[in-house]
Amino acid sequence: MTRRRPELPPTTGVVWSSGILDAVIAVAIAGGVGVGLTGVLVLLGGLSGAGDTMNAAGLRLLLITAVTVAVFLVLLGPAFTAAHFARMRMYDGAVAGSAELRNAVEFRGQATATPFFPLQVSLFCVAGFAAIMAIVFAILWSQGPVFPALAVGCFALVVVLLLAVLVTRSLTRGRIAARAAALPKGAVGVHGQAAVLLPDDRTGRARLAERDRRLRTPLDRASRAMVWCLVTGIVLTGAAGALRDTIGGVPVAVAWLLLAACAATLLVLHLARWVQLSRLPQRLRGPSPTDAEKERGRSLTNDLRTQAVTTMAVWTVIALLAAGVAGPLVLVLWLLGLALLVWLRARLERIGPALRDEFGYDVPMEIPTGDAGTGLN
Repeated sequence: MTRRRPELPPTTGVVWSSGILDAVIAVAIAGGVGVGLTGVLVLLGGLSGAGDTMNAAGLRLLLITAVTVAVFLVLLGPAFTAAHFARMRMYDGAVAGSAELRNAVEFRGQATATPFFPLQVSLFCVAGFAAIMAIVFAILWSQGPVFPALAVGCFALVVVLLLAVLVTRSLTRGRIAARAAALPKGAVGVHGQAAVLLPDDRTGRARLAERDRRLRTPLDRASRAMVWCLVTGIVLTGAAGALRDTIGGVPVAVAWLLLAACAATLLVLHLARWVQLSRLPQRLRGPSPTDAEKERGRSLTNDLRTQAVTTMAVWTVIALLAAGVAGPLVLVLWLLGLALLVWLRARLERIGPALRDEFGYDVPMEIPTGDAGTGLN
């Protein structure tokens, strides 16, 4: 299915809220990956005879990655809420039933009548953590003058956060409900980005596999092969470390070099995919693009967004791994790089409608986890 032109252009709020939301998602994912990598590196370091050094660095890195995950998971709520409000403002004033609105809703999804819900979830999570800390400090009440102050402060924070939840619920039922009711018909609901729902049978799975095969490029296949090489390198490094007393230290060093080479190759392949995606529009405007290139062109804007989020996550993982060595300097460089990537993501958001109008847009296919059927979500 290809896009029907034209499309309602994104507002400035949608452009930047989408970029910031993707950045928050990417950093939260990167923090989780960092926690896993920390465990793997500490384990491999212990097997390789560098347990004392790796344990100290690993604990510091584990603290940094865990705090990163926690903070950015909390920030997901405000980021989603900001994106919901931006989408409501984008649809406000659009002509009901117009092709511009229909195409925008098809790609971005409907606006929600409860934009504060993600923020409320974040407030509840922080309130729950504050309540636990208030109980802990209350138990330690008699151990020093600082603990009563901390207990009272945490309890006050719980009260403030719960009051904020009540206020946002009141706004949702009042002002937000009236604002949602004034939006054009079809712009408000629970449907996300349009998707072709396939039946969960052999035919549906075959169609999905065939589409994935057509969209897969040599870079995708090389990346998948390199991931398996990375997994193999981790296993070999662990085995060489466990047998270092028998086979010596040279195989351990070679295994670590293989591991580093696999990681560096994955990074190079990721950068090569940026080059491939940036050259695709020029190839599609050429005299004889292949059928596979045409199909990839219709999914170009989704692929660019996925690539941008992946780059943010990779950049954050690299920064987290370097944070234990360089300290504050890494934080400054990471923030500068992340700001540049958010700007790039915003730029892609602005040119997205033009790309979809020029090359078309394929509605993604998926097999629903619940009720089966074929149609548009």
